[in-house]
Amino acid sequence: MRSKKSVIATPSCKVCHRKIEQNSLFSLIFAEKTICIRCFFALKPRWVTRRFGKVKVHWLYPYEEAFQNLLYLYKGCGDIELSTVFLERVKPYLRLRYFRHVIIPAPSAEKRIAERGYDHVPLIFQGIGKGIVHAIVKTSDVKQSDQNKEGRKRIGNYLALLPKVNISGERILFVDDVMTTGSTVRACLRLLRKLRPKSIEVFVLAKVGKKDHVGSS
Repeated sequence: MRSKKSVIATPSCKVCHRKIEQNSLFSLIFAEKTICIRCFFALKPRWVTRRFGKVKVHWLYPYEEAFQNLLYLYKGCGDIELSTVFLERVKPYLRLRYFRHVIIPAPSAEKRIAERGYDHVPLIFQGIGKGIVHAIVKTSDVKQSDQNKEGRKRIGNYLALLPKVNISGERILFVDDVMTTGSTVRACLRLLRKLRPKSIEVFVLAKVGKKDHVGSS
């Protein structure tokens, strides 16, 4: 009796939907395959680290057209399948670097989460560190992108710590999708410091603007 051969499906890129090459170096290194090399490099990945006051801030992509379009599909059009593509190629490194860290995501308004059907930032960063802890909540549905310069400075007025969150003595990695002026990050860091963590770092997917300067925390 002839045995049936098992068929292994060739993965497809979730961005361009082309089959992902299985004979490349990347395909040998990474077990998960949801974004092809072409689409990944179209995002212009470059790990950048700068000081935001006393806190290290890292980002991976420039906020340019390829990234903007991908984030819009994921965040604005509800394509939850794209949650894996942003960090797939660097997740092994992030897991090693931050295995002792608690991951705290920037908060989204409850209304936006309900409309979208998922909380977009935690999904991107799941599987990194000791786990995700929701420590900060938005008290009002205020979009920073809709605010002028003075309005962005007041973004902290619409953020609050959730009760009974204990991160005292923990290493914290605060994560978000995009950093524009740094107002949201600054306000969240101010709140997190009240909980006396051992240390805080920040990682965002992309930073708006050509300059690498991120101001002060």
